[in-house]
Amino acid sequence: MRIYSPSIKMVNQSGEGTATSRPVFSEHDRVEGRVILDPSCSQNGRLTISFEGVFEFSTAKSHEDGSYSYNPTVAHHRHVFLHSSAVTPVTCTPETRSAIREAFGVRKRPSVTNLSGPLSRSCKFSFELPQGSRSGEAMPPTFRTETVVASTRGGQSYMEKAEVTYRISAIWEASDGSEAHAILEAPILLQPDDDFESLDGSSRKTDSWLEMPLKSERLIPFQCAVALPRSLSFSRSSSIPYFVLFTTNPKSCCLAKEIASDATVVVLLVRKVTIRSRLPRPTTPSPESPSQNEESDTSAALGTSRPRFLKKNKTAPATIHIRRTPQEEVVAPATCQLRPSEATSESYPDARTLQTQISIGFPKRPRIRTGPKIPEAQHNIPDGLYKGKLQLSEDMLPSVDWPGISVKYYLDVSVLFGQDEVRAAVPIRLF
Repeated sequence: MRIYSPSIKMVNQSGEGTATSRPVFSEHDRVEGRVILDPSCSQNGRLTISFEGVFEFSTAKSHEDGSYSYNPTVAHHRHVFLHSSAVTPVTCTPETRSAIREAFGVRKRPSVTNLSGPLSRSCKFSFELPQGSRSGEAMPPTFRTETVVASTRGGQSYMEKAEVTYRISAIWEASDGSEAHAILEAPILLQPDDDFESLDGSSRKTDSWLEMPLKSERLIPFQCAVALPRSLSFSRSSSIPYFVLFTTNPKSCCLAKEIASDATVVVLLVRKVTIRSRLPRPTTPSPESPSQNEESDTSAALGTSRPRFLKKNKTAPATIHIRRTPQEEVVAPATCQLRPSEATSESYPDARTLQTQISIGFPKRPRIRTGPKIPEAQHNIPDGLYKGKLQLSEDMLPSVDWPGISVKYYLDVSVLFGQDEVRAAVPIRLF
């Protein structure tokens, strides 16, 4: 199998300590390549080429209140969130057994050996990466994280693992069953396109802040708010700076002093992972007769098989051109179809507090200026503020918003004073 990618990346093999090359794509690329059948393959058979995206998540089962047992049980979840395949029958020159030959090629690399000899049979494939249907929706990038999570009740810690992988697979099946199925899998990497960025976003000021109010269930004589960088997007190798501030309404110096010394400020970084699987029944494609045109271009490619979410079933037929000899070829139709599954629905939510910061009182108070020219501006100055920072880690999961998979982060901020509480949960994005 050859995969034509804009770039490659050397990655370490898990558990082997060796590095290997992987094709790299972004969400704006097309996944293209060629599958080459060995000349000694059986005369008749079926070739299946598929593109698949999988999310795997292993974590401990929590109780209804979000706590964990002393000896937590780790559950493993595997969800195929993207699958597209093209199947075609192949009739070609009689040759005896073998399997699929493998080679990786990068576009514009003339040094790659050409494996398509005069008697070889090959077909191209091309998969279009789906785009999100709403703002913020994007295919999750390839990632792998492993984090040791300590039990909140002093029990045993456990290893939490999460991984998103993509792969192209080819399966050759002989019609007469004279040879075993030949299976070839090629993993690929999907990474964000760092160059695909507007100039307006790159010129954004880092000192621009967004202030969001904390809400109360009843009318109270003070107001609180949390201030965050306006983008609300943070790199996992950075930190989240924030301010929690309050002001009395109407202005009261006595009440302001009490709140500044006695109020409790609680800031939580909360992560919520949701996996939803809705798998429709697989459809049976209508049979079509092979084309008899044997003079078409031998470089004709596999028609676009648009990857779809597992809950959708709407696509046009694709066509695979199999080269029979240098003078003739067989053209056979292929239909994209869903992978059969017994499960019709599955839902798994997991919410966990990653970090907690608590402050008694508001240690910082803004400087109050006096003068006849600024009474109105001084009225808008808060009576107290708390400055904090949450340090992130590259071992954390990136934010994901895709049908069937959701990894969301919230900054849960609350201020308690006496019997009153104000609170807000601000959604943020980690990348």
